[in-house]
Amino acid sequence: MLSLNDREWKTFTVEDIFKVSSGKRLETRNKVDGNRPFVGASFNGNGITGFVGNDNVSRDRNVLGVSYNGAPCVAFYHPYECLFTDDVKRLHLKNYPDNEKVLLFFVAIFAQQREKYSYGYKFNAERMLRQKIMLPVNDSGDPDWQFMEDYMRERDAIQLRCLQAFLNKRIAGIERVTAEHVDVSEAKWDAFVVGDICDVDSGRDIYAAERIVGNMPYVTAGTVNNGIGYFVGNDNETKTTGAISVSRNGANVGRAFYHPYEALYGNDCRRLTVKGNDSPYVSLFLTQCIASQRNAFSYSRKLGTARLKQLKVMLPASETGEPDYELMENYMRGVTLKHYKRLLKYTTDIAETPPSDNPRQRIADR
Repeated sequence: MLSLNDREWKTFTVEDIFKVSSGKRLETRNKVDGNRPFVGASFNGNGITGFVGNDNVSRDRNVLGVSYNGAPCVAFYHPYECLFTDDVKRLHLKNYPDNEKVLLFFVAIFAQQREKYSYGYKFNAERMLRQKIMLPVNDSGDPDWQFMEDYMRERDAIQLRCLQAFLNKRIAGIERVTAEHVDVSEAKWDAFVVGDICDVDSGRDIYAAERIVGNMPYVTAGTVNNGIGYFVGNDNETKTTGAISVSRNGANVGRAFYHPYEALYGNDCRRLTVKGNDSPYVSLFLTQCIASQRNAFSYSRKLGTARLKQLKVMLPASETGEPDYELMENYMRGVTLKHYKRLLKYTTDIAETPPSDNPRQRIADR
């Protein structure tokens, strides 16, 4: 197994290694809906902040995008064609063909420099060019491109095997208890009040000055990362395992996520636990039913505790008029099994596809 510790390392500047080009500002009022990724200064979604039909001089692909404002020194690799805002620089290797694995290696290199930059000390264009980075070198003292590529390919293969092992285990577990596909369209549906079937509790804010860095998920009113805003070392009475979070405020009001892990919850969301049923599949089903009503809420019509308790959701009902939790569980098992199998096939296809000798061709083949 390749190691980073048995290599010679040397200091370079970003300007030594990369040709740096600018993005171009595209104001919201001028954006046209489309399918082309628009890369902004974001920590999430591989830096993609939207999809547009516009075109401009920033159009690029097989490139490293590095933010120098907003999300300073955050780097993402973009194999696809996309546009870049003016807060993101486009980096291409000077002395080696742009290569997926090598550029992914640099994503981690830039991440190591992130902490020293902030809104008050911006990672501007001049500082970017002068930024020093440590790279593994060959016997000639030049960047060891082949090692970087081989190292990242090995890391990818290890992660792929771990993912496949996880998927095979989960698939086997579901198949042992799921006999057949369940069609909920044939079920009898009825309206149920959330407060009748769930315990609804408030969250508690942990302000920035109070936050301790740790491993506990802290759920906020976010749209990404399953609603997790931070990982903290704090503890409080909101700590719950197997809860549904529902955003009560802001642009994400009504958005719901299920959390099978232990987590803390901020006050911009409410946490729901199903009364008398701890099946994760039932909670997943209910999460989607609640989220499907999010268009009924807005800044001016918040989804606080009282309103959420009174919210009605349509659910499959048993012959006795109770929620048919068994049907929901079996249906969600089937849906989960289908997605696990699809993902396993995808990972198998990746593992069996031989890489091209041409780094650029590997990108084009994707």
